[in-house]
Amino acid sequence: MGEPVYSEVIALTSACDRDLGNPVLWFEPDGYPSSLALCIIDSIYSTGAHYSSVTKIVHRYRTYRSERGGDANTDGVDELRATVDDLGGPDKWATAIGNRRPTSTAENAPLKSVAIAEIVALLASLGIKTAADLRAAANDGGLEAAKDAWQSTPGQRSGITWEYALMLAGVPGVKADRMVTRYVTRAVGVPEDGLAPVDAARLVKQAADLKGWNVTHLDHAIWRYESGRPVNRDGDPDDTKTPDDPSS
Repeated sequence: MGEPVYSEVIALTSACDRDLGNPVLWFEPDGYPSSLALCIIDSIYSTGAHYSSVTKIVHRYRTYRSERGGDANTDGVDELRATVDDLGGPDKWATAIGNRRPTSTAENAPLKSVAIAEIVALLASLGIKTAADLRAAANDGGLEAAKDAWQSTPGQRSGITWEYALMLAGVPGVKADRMVTRYVTRAVGVPEDGLAPVDAARLVKQAADLKGWNVTHLDHAIWRYESGRPVNRDGDPDDTKTPDDPSS
């Protein structure tokens, strides 16, 4: 599709005005602004999964750290890597804390815990050890090396989990997963599967800029609408966003 044209941005903002209600009342996505460890765990395990399974993994990690005098809410990559080492490697970490889900549907694909172990090592080598480090790198325009490193790990090539981790850490952005891409495709009137996620993300960012909306909140509002969840806070609180949740 290439660069969005103004008419497509207008079409998307019109759809958002019609469907999403008052931006002041949008549910805001939760995150882990002080815990890069939880950002990594949540983002890697949330793809292709019910979010309830991610919640259980996060809870097990929190419990493991608490029982050893740690605090998952402030953990960085060093603390996360230490739990992998303490438990005897990614395979045993998956059994004790994570789950046995593979990184992809490819035959003999490694476990998601393997991707986590690789990510924490790569980020540490780049000097990005905390959520604050990640935000500082984003502010300085220095995320390319980290992004390349993340996407080089098993099953992460699409960049969806990278974008999600950034959002969980408090870096504004769009994670144009299946739900968001489908909404944008319909709003701008292109055929189904006729819009790449990267182009959908670009349109959402330009729509947010045009309207003065927080881009992360807009992304979340679109996802909630498309997945049938309440968009505004006059409804019941609900789960936060997870990419391609099959329960949607």
